[in-house]
Amino acid sequence: MKRDAIAAAPGRPTVVAVVVATTVAQVASVLGAAIFPVIAPKLAADLGVPASLVGYQVSITYGTAMVATLLLSGMIPRRGACRMMQVSLALGVAAMLLTMTSSIAAIVIASMLLGAGMSVMTPASTHLLFRFSPAQNRNLIFSIKQTGVPFGWLLLALIAPGITLAFGWKWAVALVLVVALTTCVALQPVRKVWDDDRHARTATAYSLFAGLHILWRGIALRWLAMATFCYSFVQLCLGSFLVTMMVEEAGYTLVAAGVLLSLVQASGVIGRIVWGWLTDRSGDGFAMLFRLNVIMTACCALTAFISPHWPVPALALLFIAFGATAVGWNGIFLAEVAKRSPRGMVSVATGGAMVWSFGGILIGPAMFATAYKWIGSYTVTFGWLTIVAVLGLVFISLARNRSGDNH
Repeated sequence: MKRDAIAAAPGRPTVVAVVVATTVAQVASVLGAAIFPVIAPKLAADLGVPASLVGYQVSITYGTAMVATLLLSGMIPRRGACRMMQVSLALGVAAMLLTMTSSIAAIVIASMLLGAGMSVMTPASTHLLFRFSPAQNRNLIFSIKQTGVPFGWLLLALIAPGITLAFGWKWAVALVLVVALTTCVALQPVRKVWDDDRHARTATAYSLFAGLHILWRGIALRWLAMATFCYSFVQLCLGSFLVTMMVEEAGYTLVAAGVLLSLVQASGVIGRIVWGWLTDRSGDGFAMLFRLNVIMTACCALTAFISPHWPVPALALLFIAFGATAVGWNGIFLAEVAKRSPRGMVSVATGGAMVWSFGGILIGPAMFATAYKWIGSYTVTFGWLTIVAVLGLVFISLARNRSGDNH
């Protein structure tokens, strides 16, 4: 059949186009989630609430994503991966419109819409990449696509604080809206060709928990998913609270703290590409994740000692290492899930795997915000993240020990 031939031997222009399109769509999708932590000090002041509440906003977004991925990942084979990426972006547009009403209730609803949109973006883009990419370069290609997440944070960390201070936070939100809408429309010309593998009847047979069942049967993937729960926990706490920590406890301005956050995300972008390339050469994704986890653990511990007296170069080195590891693991994780998924079930299995990642994101920022209320220090609270990172080391070690097993 025509679609089987495409899947077996995609042309280089098609591979490049799919990688570019999925990466840009990933950037556009993550901007909606990233905008709130980046502008948190100003947005919170205008709404008359503490800036630390952004942790709960992030948890609402990713808690919704955790549930929605079970509901929506099964629609990808039925409706098409490209179409579901468009749905994700459209939900982001609606969320930004609600946010601009300056209502806390509307922001809660917007956060839920963002979560629903994000829940389907990664499984949909993974479906396309697995279908069109050559196996020997899969870790690198998946990692390139996943650079869209830290790159989106990087863009906002550099641009949004300046826009917010000069014109107000609503203009920063409007920028996110325009990017999401433009990307959604730009995908329409390729939708018919890229979605020619959809099967409505087969997709309806998938149960709500099919992805979790696939994941649980694969022993190595089971432990890998638990490890990525810890990684997501640390990653989102870093992205959600770094700016506020540096402003309130290290004496940095909003723009200067945004530059540090952009450094974290830039190192994450570079890290994802480098780690993906190295993993394709070694063929051992679990070993690479273990090494990244060790460095991530050390960075959590060191952050507890940050003070206004730290020299800028030392802070820069710390956050480069933190970003390269805590933000750099995702592409390898997704490539491992795709490689070990049953035939034709990549998007469903990825949806099941993302439940664990979204779970870490759901619990992480909320627990961080709660811990901060008791501890009263952002830096010390970051130090306590070391415990979560150590748990990740335990889980990835178990996954690595069973990496030769499929079931």
